[in-house]
Amino acid sequence: MPTQRCAIYVRISVAQEASVSLDRQIEAAEQYAAARGWQVVATFRDDGVSATHNKPEDRAGWRALLDSPEKFDAVLVWKIDRLARRVLDFLHADESLQARGAGIVAVEDPVDMTTAQGRAFATLLAVFGEMEAESIRARVKAARTHLLRSGRVVGGTVPYGWRSVLNPDGAGYVLAKDPDRLDYVRGMVDRTVAGHSIYSTVQWLNEVGAPTPTGKGAWVYSTVERILRHPVLAGMTPFNPGNSTKTRGTEVLRDADGLPVVDESVAVVSVGQWRAMVKSLDERNTAQALPRALRAKTSGLLSGLVYCAGCEVRMHRGTTQGRPGYACPSCHQSVTNFEHVVVDEFLRQKGEHVRWSVVEEVYEGGATLLPEIEHRLDELDDLIRQAPNRDTRQSLQVEQGNLLDLRDEKRAESPSVRLVPTRGTQTFGEDWADAETVVDQRAVLDDAVTRLWVRRGSRGRRTDAQLLARLTFDWKDPGTLGPVDAPSDAALAAWAEEG
Repeated sequence: MPTQRCAIYVRISVAQEASVSLDRQIEAAEQYAAARGWQVVATFRDDGVSATHNKPEDRAGWRALLDSPEKFDAVLVWKIDRLARRVLDFLHADESLQARGAGIVAVEDPVDMTTAQGRAFATLLAVFGEMEAESIRARVKAARTHLLRSGRVVGGTVPYGWRSVLNPDGAGYVLAKDPDRLDYVRGMVDRTVAGHSIYSTVQWLNEVGAPTPTGKGAWVYSTVERILRHPVLAGMTPFNPGNSTKTRGTEVLRDADGLPVVDESVAVVSVGQWRAMVKSLDERNTAQALPRALRAKTSGLLSGLVYCAGCEVRMHRGTTQGRPGYACPSCHQSVTNFEHVVVDEFLRQKGEHVRWSVVEEVYEGGATLLPEIEHRLDELDDLIRQAPNRDTRQSLQVEQGNLLDLRDEKRAESPSVRLVPTRGTQTFGEDWADAETVVDQRAVLDDAVTRLWVRRGSRGRRTDAQLLARLTFDWKDPGTLGPVDAPSDAALAAWAEEG
């Protein structure tokens, strides 16, 4: 009877004291083969590869085994879970070996898949292996959730502007602001809220020599945007259990009512301010290359603002006889060389007034939770429609019902609301003067004007006054227009006495 030929396959996820090393697995397999008089013809390894997240056919070592020109009758593994932790993966691996005329033999498990009884018993062991893997995953998930709810850092990359420090109240580490980098984060937020483009913020960071997250190279658009969108800015913790993608999801850690858990000690803005900032980033038209307005032959300062008063449709940007302007797609009326007239009127009407944001912030009473309750209710509507099964849908509906009850309760409590200025006491005129690009100027203009209506005018050359007569401005705050009157001598005297 010819000597049976065998190959050895070994795998390990993470090398640690409790694990069985590759060398120990190989040694055990070689001793098993020698005791039976088998000849080992090849050895294949997969080092640092998880059986839970990687099918056998996706591993380099297992693929090399299947593609090997060596002929063998059996493949020795230390235990069944070295090959697979899912029943289906195990059966597919066995099928691939059967196509080569070989079977799996386990050293520690009483498994010999070169026989029918061995294949049946091995399938049963694979079932228990999958159950064990699910149990481990559930325990790890529960432990991670417990640590997060306790405010602990559970590993991974610490967000830029923060650092992990020893937990003053117990074991482990917690998140804290990094005094060496936090001012740069505040600068990014302040510039974005003020309407500056991310591109100008990238330039600012590079000009002031702000250290990058890696400490190497220069700042880039994607890095700044990722920092601005991170929920830690509002004291929230990213939490995406079950997310198998390589990109961070958008979910955050929530309390029993489904509302975000907020740690005020690490926040630099309120949740409402952060959501408003992220919304403004979502609504911007800039691409990952240069903004369209900066690439175009005509200025994009007024793009999307100009409407035909007769047809009530948006006018399209372009050129008329070489002159930059806008034309109506319906009645074809056009207006050209008028941008400077719009800017002059904007500065005349709004230049001396403080530039306020359109975001209202609730500071007192139960109404502080209303914005987050409404935000979560909107999310739940979408999640319920997308629910994969009845149990998930019912669980989400229970959360939705609880939030609706909480909303009714909080609406009964008196709120305290105020407007927040975008940059302290900066005026529209001062922000306009500070604007570095067309995109920055447009952000200032957007806080003042909703739409610009154009009426038909007479033919021929027009003065600036005639151009202005064709225009109607829809101001966002029509109650504050025109130059600000200087205080009277009596008012100045009264203020001096009060001071």
